[in-house]
Amino acid sequence: MKYTAIIWGVLLFLCSACEQKTEVTSPDGRNKLMLMLDESGSLYYQIFSGGNEIVRSSLMGVVAENGKYCFDSGLVYVDQTGRTINETYTLPTGKRSEYVNKSNERTFVYKNAAGQLLKVVCRAYDDGVAFRYELGNQEPVTIRHELTECTLSDETHTWMMDWIKDYENFYPERVLDTITRPTEFLFPVLTLQDKQWMLMTEAEVYFMPAMHLSKEPKSATFHYVYAPEDSAFVAEPSFKTSWKTFIMGQNIGDIVESSLVENLNPSTDFSDMDWIKPGVAAFPWWGNYLANSYIDTLKMYVDLAAEMKWEWLEFDVSLINTPFHSSKEWEDVTWIPELTAYAKEKNILVYGWDEIKVLDNEAGRDFVFDRYKEMGLDGIKIDYIDSDSKYAMMFRDTACAEAAKRKMMVSFHGETLPRGHRRRYPNIMTNEGVRGAEYYTFKGAQSPDSRHNCTLPFTRNVVGSMDYTPVTFTIRDENPRTTTYAHELALAFAFESGWICMADRPAAYLNSPARPLLEKIEAAWDQIHFIDGFPGEYFCVARCKAGKWFVAGINGGQKRRIKVPLSFLDKGQHTITLYADKEGNELHDVRIETFPEISEKEVLEIDVLPHGGFVLDID
Repeated sequence: MKYTAIIWGVLLFLCSACEQKTEVTSPDGRNKLMLMLDESGSLYYQIFSGGNEIVRSSLMGVVAENGKYCFDSGLVYVDQTGRTINETYTLPTGKRSEYVNKSNERTFVYKNAAGQLLKVVCRAYDDGVAFRYELGNQEPVTIRHELTECTLSDETHTWMMDWIKDYENFYPERVLDTITRPTEFLFPVLTLQDKQWMLMTEAEVYFMPAMHLSKEPKSATFHYVYAPEDSAFVAEPSFKTSWKTFIMGQNIGDIVESSLVENLNPSTDFSDMDWIKPGVAAFPWWGNYLANSYIDTLKMYVDLAAEMKWEWLEFDVSLINTPFHSSKEWEDVTWIPELTAYAKEKNILVYGWDEIKVLDNEAGRDFVFDRYKEMGLDGIKIDYIDSDSKYAMMFRDTACAEAAKRKMMVSFHGETLPRGHRRRYPNIMTNEGVRGAEYYTFKGAQSPDSRHNCTLPFTRNVVGSMDYTPVTFTIRDENPRTTTYAHELALAFAFESGWICMADRPAAYLNSPARPLLEKIEAAWDQIHFIDGFPGEYFCVARCKAGKWFVAGINGGQKRRIKVPLSFLDKGQHTITLYADKEGNELHDVRIETFPEISEKEVLEIDVLPHGGFVLDID
C-alpha cells in the first residue's frame, strides 16, 4: 500500500510536469474549470458541465507595459493551493434574503521568464465557475490588455447587447458564427449550446475598468477587452483582476436563481444594516418632467405612497425647475424640509437625485450628502455616470462608502451593469443599466416591448437589482406601449429591484382595479422559485416574502398557456387571486378571479394573450 501511494504520487508529478494540466471541480462534481500550458508556455482554460465541454480551449494571460509583468508565453507551473468556501450571509435586498456561498477554490501559480509570479484563482460552484488573475507587482504597473478569450461552438445561440455607454439597449437573439460585423458586446451574455445554458459576466470590479467582449465576424471566439475609456490603465501593487464569471445550468432556471455574482464579491464590513430600507417608491418625473419643482405636486405623490402602503418618494432634488439635467436652484429652495417632514408624518422616506458631475469630488459629495441629511433625505440616486472606466468604478466605491457613513442609501442611474457590489455595499438599492419605462416618454425612441421584457429576467436582472421603473398603465402619446395592462402589473413581481420606482401618475394606481395587489408589492424577497420560460418568449417566477408567495408571468408575442405547478407551497388549502389579461380590453383593464381551496398538489393553467401577463396572489 505504501509503495502504491509513492508510485501514484510520482505519476501525478510526471503528468503535471508534462501537460501542466490543473483543475477545480464544483462541490456536486458537475462543473469543472481546467487549466493547461501548451508547449510554448501559453496558458489556456476549458470549462465543462455535466461532462460536456462548454468553453473550448481558450487563451489566458495578462500583458503589461513593463515586460517583466507580461504573462503571455514562456510560463512554467510552480505550485497550487486550495481551500473550501462554505458560508452563508444575509443582504437587505435581492432575489433572496439568505445567500449560500459554497465552492471549491484552487490557486494555480505560474512563473514567467522574468521570474515574476502569476496566480490564477479558480472557483467552482454548483451553479458555475469563475477565475481571476493576481499579479505580484510591488509597484504600480500599466496594464495594456488581457489575452483572455472564450471560445464556444459555432452554432451557439446568444442573447447579448451591442456596446452602448449607458447599457440601455436590447438583447437580440443571434447565432454566434452568423454575426458578420466586428463589434463590442456588453455583459451579461446569455448562451445556449447543446441544451446547456450559460451566462457570462464579471464580478468584483473596484479598482480597474470593467471588461467588455469583442469578436471578429463569423468567429466563435470572444476576446476580453477593457472599456474603451481605459484600454490601458495603471494597476496598483498586488493587482487583482475582476472575476471572469460563468453561470451554468441545464435548466435556465439555474441561471435565473443564481447569486454567483454576489458570492464572488467581498463581504461587507457594515456592522449594522437595520437602517437600510428597501421599498416601493412613487416616482413623479415620469408623469411630469417638472413635477419635482412643486411642493404641492410632490405632496400628492407622498399621499399616493402612503395610501398604497409604499415606503418611499423619489424626489429629484436637482431637477427643480429643470427637466433633465441638474441645477443648483434647490440650494436656495426653502420648502424641502417641509416636504420631508410631511412625508415622515405619513411614514414615507425620501431620497434625492443628482449628477456625477456634482458628486465626482469630495467637496461636492460632502456638501450634497450633508445637506440631504439636514433636510431629511435618506438616500440619493446618482445619475449620468455612463462609464466603465477605472475612475467610474472607483467613484461608485467611494460614493457608497461615504453615503454609508451618513446612513444613506444609494441608487445609480445612467449606469453600468451591477457586478455584485451590493454584497460589499448593502446600501446600494438598485442600478439602472436597462432600457426601461422612461423610454415611453421619449418620442421617436424604441421603447421596451414584450420580447425585451421577457429577455431581461434571463440576462440583466440575473446579476443585480434593475431600476426599470415599471407598471406604467398610462399609454403615453409620445411612445405608446404595446404590452397589456396585466403585463405591466406583473412587472413589479417579475423584476427584482431594491427600490421599485412606480412611474405612473397617482390616479393610475389609486383607481386601478388591481389596487389591492399594488398595495402588496415587495422590494426585497426571501425566496425565488423559477417556474418556466424562454428568453424573449415568456417568463414565469414565484417569489416569497415572510411566508407569502406571489407568482408573476409575462408573455411575448405569441398567445400561450402557462402551467404553474404549486408544489412550492406549504401543504394545505390556499386561496389564490388571479390578475390576468382581460381580452377585448387588455390594454386598459385586468381580469380578476379568486380560487378558494387550492392545494399544493394542483397545477394551474393560465391562458395569456400576446404581450400579456398575470399575477397570482396566494394566501
